[in-house]
Amino acid sequence: MQPLPDADNKVANCGALLRPIVLGAGVVFLLTIGASAAGSALPPVGHVEGVVLAESTKRPVAGATVTLPDFGVSTTSGRNGFFRFGNPLPTKDPYRRIRAVVTAPSWGRWTIHGVPLYPNDTLRLHVELRSVDWDHQVLTPAERRASHPPEAPASSYTYTCTGWNYQLVPTSTIKVWITNDSVSEQYDFAFYAAHVLPNEWIPSWDADSLGAGAVAVKTYAGYRAMIGHAYSGGTGCADLVDGTGDQVFDPTWSTAATDQAVYATLGSVLYKNGGLFLSQYFAGAPGDPCAPVEGQYAGRMSQWGTQTCATQKVLWPDIVPTFYQDSTWNYLKNLILDPYVESAGTYAWTWSGGTATRTRGGSYSGNWHWVDTPSPGQSMSMRERRPFDGTGTTTYHAETALRCGPENTSSCSVTIWVVVFEANGNEHKRSKTFTVSNDGVWRLYTYDTPGFGFVHDEVKLVIASRQTIGVDASVLTSAYGGP
Repeated sequence: MQPLPDADNKVANCGALLRPIVLGAGVVFLLTIGASAAGSALPPVGHVEGVVLAESTKRPVAGATVTLPDFGVSTTSGRNGFFRFGNPLPTKDPYRRIRAVVTAPSWGRWTIHGVPLYPNDTLRLHVELRSVDWDHQVLTPAERRASHPPEAPASSYTYTCTGWNYQLVPTSTIKVWITNDSVSEQYDFAFYAAHVLPNEWIPSWDADSLGAGAVAVKTYAGYRAMIGHAYSGGTGCADLVDGTGDQVFDPTWSTAATDQAVYATLGSVLYKNGGLFLSQYFAGAPGDPCAPVEGQYAGRMSQWGTQTCATQKVLWPDIVPTFYQDSTWNYLKNLILDPYVESAGTYAWTWSGGTATRTRGGSYSGNWHWVDTPSPGQSMSMRERRPFDGTGTTTYHAETALRCGPENTSSCSVTIWVVVFEANGNEHKRSKTFTVSNDGVWRLYTYDTPGFGFVHDEVKLVIASRQTIGVDASVLTSAYGGP
């Protein structure tokens, strides 16, 4: 894409956002640090947490010391590599750039500079320790332009790399060309999207704007991971690049607000002309209307336009088709990947205690369903675990279509479990058991949980029975966005 001309640097009012700069397919934002609102009783604060891993193995590093020199505070990583600074830290509006240093015996020092700490949000650091010291600077757009970082070589984008073609389920991994290192690295797909969004959308924007952005980021990446759409092929191939030629990707940091936008929308699949498409977007400008883009960038999503929509109380499922017209939703608002079993790419579902067979014909909805057959004397369980940031009061809606066939000697007892996981790995369960007549008729069963009483970052749906059952349309949702 042709970049927009650089925005001017005039500040309309104290603390205002400057117009974002569009470079290539992506967009990055230049923010000006302003004073907090006059008369504010309390200064803005944010939190910092993260995980420490070994770069070579991706295994947790326990006992690492994490220091924030700007605040004079330190903490240590736990057994699972997780760390969190318990007290809120003073920041600025719209953010404060800070430094973090991580050290551990037998490892090189890990340092990050200039990473943004947003008010009322949590900065999440992803630390990968190496045998040597490693230093990383998070650049603003102005700093990036001034430093003239290397750019990936041009490409026709007609290659196949990951080659994932099950479009109702996002690829589990994606390969990214890391320009500074001239190497392709493979990342979890959700991790990739979560570490693009805060570099492409402003994390302090309304959740519905972030949700729309997450769909655009995910759809763009999913399209690039398909056959014939990748940046390069062969040995060391990449689906896309980490800079503005595609989407700006930085694996070292994200925010809780942008993570949640990715998690809440990952199961919602957007189609145009029967499949995934190159969901391009551009910066636009403050005041862009909540309306389809006309002119040079027609058909693309205006990022500032999504924020206009959100401030007008338009929800993310309606913001997205406002800009990507003639698009259709699959699995809207669902946390679960491939809930109706219509895609052969079913990696997200796992099971134990028996065999789950993807079966064609006679389904509750669509063409396919699961047949769960327990091993003798065991309970068969199907499950899917998804990241989702919940509070103690977060509730979930679960539902599934079940069928108990006449091959069973009695009615089937089926339990729906919803399990949440704290950052330290502790889990908390709630369940509801249903009796399903063995008449071979599909019926829909629902379960709405109360709050679990614990802050958590993952949720799991489990469907379990000791009898042979049909399973279809297994949905799990929780509130995200809204006026």
